[in-house]
Amino acid sequence: MLSAPRLSVLFLAAAVLSGCGGPAPVPPEALTLKADGSVPWVDEPIDSVYTHPAAPTVAPGSKPCTAAQLTGKLDRWAKPSGEKVLGGRLLGELIVTNTSGAGCVLQGAADVHLFSNGAEVPVDHSSSVADQAKRKAVPVPAGGAASMRVDWSGPFCGTARPPYELRVGLPQEGGELRAPIGPRDHPACSGDPESPVKPSSNLSASVFDTITANDPATTVRSPLWALTAAATGPAQAHPGDRLTYTVTLTNPTAAPVTLLPCPGFLQEVRSSAGGMVNGSSWQLYRLNCRPADAVLAHSGLRFEMVATVPATATAGGSVQIVWRVETAQLLPTEHLAGVLTIPVV
Repeated sequence: MLSAPRLSVLFLAAAVLSGCGGPAPVPPEALTLKADGSVPWVDEPIDSVYTHPAAPTVAPGSKPCTAAQLTGKLDRWAKPSGEKVLGGRLLGELIVTNTSGAGCVLQGAADVHLFSNGAEVPVDHSSSVADQAKRKAVPVPAGGAASMRVDWSGPFCGTARPPYELRVGLPQEGGELRAPIGPRDHPACSGDPESPVKPSSNLSASVFDTITANDPATTVRSPLWALTAAATGPAQAHPGDRLTYTVTLTNPTAAPVTLLPCPGFLQEVRSSAGGMVNGSSWQLYRLNCRPADAVLAHSGLRFEMVATVPATATAGGSVQIVWRVETAQLLPTEHLAGVLTIPVV
């Protein structure tokens, strides 16, 4: 079994400090390969494999946002499939950006109307915003942005034609913000002869909310795509056992495959007997990449894994361990996954 070189001191330090909350000290034996060439188990639970950018903030006492500070636009409509809404439904996101040099706050419900060529489009208006949402203060720093969900449901049989525009009465007397709608779509007509003069379609809008930035890693294909995984374990288990099994990552390609950044893995343990589940648990962990940061070409790397058999397991049944790599980078859902079934005695 070949293994990649040990990680540098800098990476070791970063790896020790990774994880969620205050990380427990990593035992020294976890930093080197075992005598049989496998990577030792480290009990390192994590909450997520994704990184979350810091929430936007503004200075204490910042004033409500005004239309003079903001620009807005709705760039696209989504069309949900499978919905039985007469005329269809368009789902959009209005993005407002603070183009001023001072941070501000958006709090409360906005008054949103649809316009076409300077004239208001006759539509019904509705809102189901909870009082708690109306009380939420959304900070919009200088150069920052906030979003509002906008739904336009059919049928729409009016004569108003694109381009369309949203006119938003900002909360706390912030004035009127005009936001162009880029797409030219509108819900379809129902065929009701009264619809051209009846406001049959409906426009609804949420309160403003903070925009959650995506982890940039989610747009990148994971290098782990090239690997395969297989699990092996003991021939039998007992209720409450702390058992050890092995996952082997194999690289069939002619080039090393990096394991950095160290991925997570989901471990699900489920015991059953007579077709009935009698115990289950799951946990997301960080894979121990400290002794080796790559799987070498035409080679494999074995990882020691530890799982606890549910104490409620019964003799004559079985315990099933489902193991799957989890990474922020793009990876097929069922890739690098395996199932290990062990009889309970």
